[in-house]
Amino acid sequence: MKRYFDWLAKETPTRWWHDSAIPAEILAARELGALGVTTNPVLTYKSFLAVPDFWKDKVAAIPAGLEFEERAEALLRLVAVFAADRFRDVFEASGGRHGLALGQLNPARAGDAEGMLTQARRYHGWAPNLAIKLPATRSGIEVVECLAEEGIPICATINVSVAQAVSVAEAYEKGAKKAEAAGRTPPLCLVVQQVGRVDDYIRDIARDAKSDVREEDVRLSGLAMAKRTYRIFRERNYRAVIMPAGLRGTYHVTELAGGAFTFSIHPRVQKMILETDLKEEERVDAPIGEDVLDRLLKLREFRKAYEPDGLAPDEYIAFGVVQKLLSQFAETGWAPLEVYASDKLSSRWT
Repeated sequence: MKRYFDWLAKETPTRWWHDSAIPAEILAARELGALGVTTNPVLTYKSFLAVPDFWKDKVAAIPAGLEFEERAEALLRLVAVFAADRFRDVFEASGGRHGLALGQLNPARAGDAEGMLTQARRYHGWAPNLAIKLPATRSGIEVVECLAEEGIPICATINVSVAQAVSVAEAYEKGAKKAEAAGRTPPLCLVVQQVGRVDDYIRDIARDAKSDVREEDVRLSGLAMAKRTYRIFRERNYRAVIMPAGLRGTYHVTELAGGAFTFSIHPRVQKMILETDLKEEERVDAPIGEDVLDRLLKLREFRKAYEPDGLAPDEYIAFGVVQKLLSQFAETGWAPLEVYASDKLSSRWT
């Protein structure tokens, strides 16, 4: 049943991490060959809801008087440290390239570089194998350079365009060179590319525009972005690692297989892979059809995602799908954590 996962691990440079914060699923993924764990506010909250008894005593030990952001951080820490502990040996054996969990910063700080950097430095003390997960906004990318210089592992998320990915990679290179000049080893830098989230967004845009873009075109839009980004990273010898995420099916894996990616794979897609006889073929360099690209490129929002100059840095935070994801992380993850198992009433608008 593990044949495709084994093929990726043994015959290609493609690797994968687990995308869930439920303890039993983390352990099962480890057995399948996962090399790290994606955790975020949404997944953390889902874990508390799914297995409350597992977390009950740990949650009860959190001081009752914490402010909202402090409580959310404390709850995130429980899950992130649990996940990190389960992969500490992988972290040590891989020289820090794998075996990490992720600690995501408060999405409400997406435009606050100073606030994110302060929060990131706090998170860094949670575990040696924890990467700071922050948004690929202009402010977030500013923080990427600082973290790289300080040797703190990075995961730049809410990345839905080639332009954002290139900006992250460039910022990381600047910080990494400063780290090397100071005698420090540059940390891991993951550049999440939300391939499925791009598909979802382009589907809405195409329908609203009554365009001639087909569903089969939509399913290739995120892949087109990821493949173009990968070509650019290779051409420019960037050291950051692309992490395809938000996968919607096995095709998001098979069409990128063979690339030096680190996937983030949800248990649902893991199950699809296990239950399907997938062809063991490296397809990362297989081009997207010109006819498909011609139709997609008629959509301004796809051009923003696909063209290396499709967005300027000050437009990253304003891009529709970025705002959509920031809202999701805030309202279905961070906000519930602020008051989870607490008597405090949120002051947020609802």
